[in-house]
Amino acid sequence: MHSRQKWSNTCISVTNSPFTNTLVSLQDIASPVFQNHKTKEWTNLDNITFSFDCTKRPVGFYADMEYNCQIFHMCDEEGNRIPHLCANETSFNQEYRICDWDYNFNCTESPKWFYLNELTYATEPPDEDEDYV
Repeated sequence: MHSRQKWSNTCISVTNSPFTNTLVSLQDIASPVFQNHKTKEWTNLDNITFSFDCTKRPVGFYADMEYNCQIFHMCDEEGNRIPHLCANETSFNQEYRICDWDYNFNCTESPKWFYLNELTYATEPPDEDEDYV
């Protein structure tokens, strides 16, 4: 137990990309390169409530614009909602359906990409007459 406490005082876990977590020593944090990296921490999300509703939505992943896309929801075939939180410095990019750097997309444009869930999780092929361009 003692060695574990000592270890936790010398290393911290930080997210350096939307996809990986890295252990960084306190010595690394003191470096000018690390200090110049602008980090964005999400606000405290205790006791949050969602107005996002999965009822009558196709199965898929949906950005929650009420939380500036830092939260997204997985909707299942029964209309259940499962919320997810993107890592610090990222938000849900609806077009690619991944947590992405905030500067790569505009959260307010998310609804125009919701239709992609219909194409991805469809159980039957679309009618040939339908145009999804």
